[in-house]
Amino acid sequence: MNTRDYYELFRFLMEQHCLLQEDILFVENIAEWCKEHGIPEPDNEKPLKLILKTPMGCKMLVRENIPEKVIDERINALRIRGQVQNAAVDRAELLDSAQKKLAYLFLSEYASSLPDISDELDADNWAFEQLEGFEFLKK
Repeated sequence: MNTRDYYELFRFLMEQHCLLQEDILFVENIAEWCKEHGIPEPDNEKPLKLILKTPMGCKMLVRENIPEKVIDERINALRIRGQVQNAAVDRAELLDSAQKKLAYLFLSEYASSLPDISDELDADNWAFEQLEGFEFLKK
């Protein structure tokens, strides 16, 4: 999936979370970019990464082309974590468009920077709370 096609979505999400649209940075490979800038990142497939403190300020790195396999793996992980909370409800089913999947990935990455978020399940819960507030994603 070419994420540049969703620039407006990322711009909107950045704005909603007090981040500057100039701080969206599309990169070929997040792990390689991080290595070049002395930032640890062991996940070679990482689709998005929020970097809070760099010499360039805060940046949201977005992988330019995210393979469907990578997106599916992240959504599957959401599905598995969600079963711990409620086996009867699969929130991953709500992510029925590329736009919703990318918004979820953005929001869960952003959530990881929040002081009240202690694990991936907390990040998932926070991301879905945010998604519920965005009218354009309810379609």
